[in-house]
Amino acid sequence: MKNNFLLFSFLVFLQIFVLNKILFFKYIVLAPFILVLLLYRYKKDSKENLIVGFLIGLFIDIFNDSLGVYSLTCIVVVYFRNLWVLKIIGQDKTDELSLLSIRELGRIQFLFYSGPIVLLFFILLSFLESSNFLNIDNLLTIILSTIVNIIFMIIFQYLFLKSNIKNEWR
Repeated sequence: MKNNFLLFSFLVFLQIFVLNKILFFKYIVLAPFILVLLLYRYKKDSKENLIVGFLIGLFIDIFNDSLGVYSLTCIVVVYFRNLWVLKIIGQDKTDELSLLSIRELGRIQFLFYSGPIVLLFFILLSFLESSNFLNIDNLLTIILSTIVNIIFMIIFQYLFLKSNIKNEWR
């Protein structure tokens, strides 16, 4: 539990103090804290996930001075994630998994699980931050940021998460 909390803190710290509103190559936004929302344990009909998503978003909003944009985005993403987990993984398998990571799910299933959630995150973020949503620059930012963040999440999991993690998020 302690190691996961340190990784969570590191990702949020990285978002707030290093990657705050930085665009790479004019179109790529790196948001490592999405990994925390994706990896957090699944619990059916749990308000805990929504509260954690809200608190992460609020914490980032405070430092970004963004008036609730990240809070709303994180809550919607966590709500969608809870529905998506059941659709992609199924209730039986979610009871067995302690962590929704690439090592627990497998590469292909993790991509099917995380891809739409990360895409939804960047669509919502772009929609809430930009007045001109259907601009080609915004669409490129959404697509490229989604791809780069999924690659970052895969690399991060292979580098920092142990393969034998059991019940550390509970």
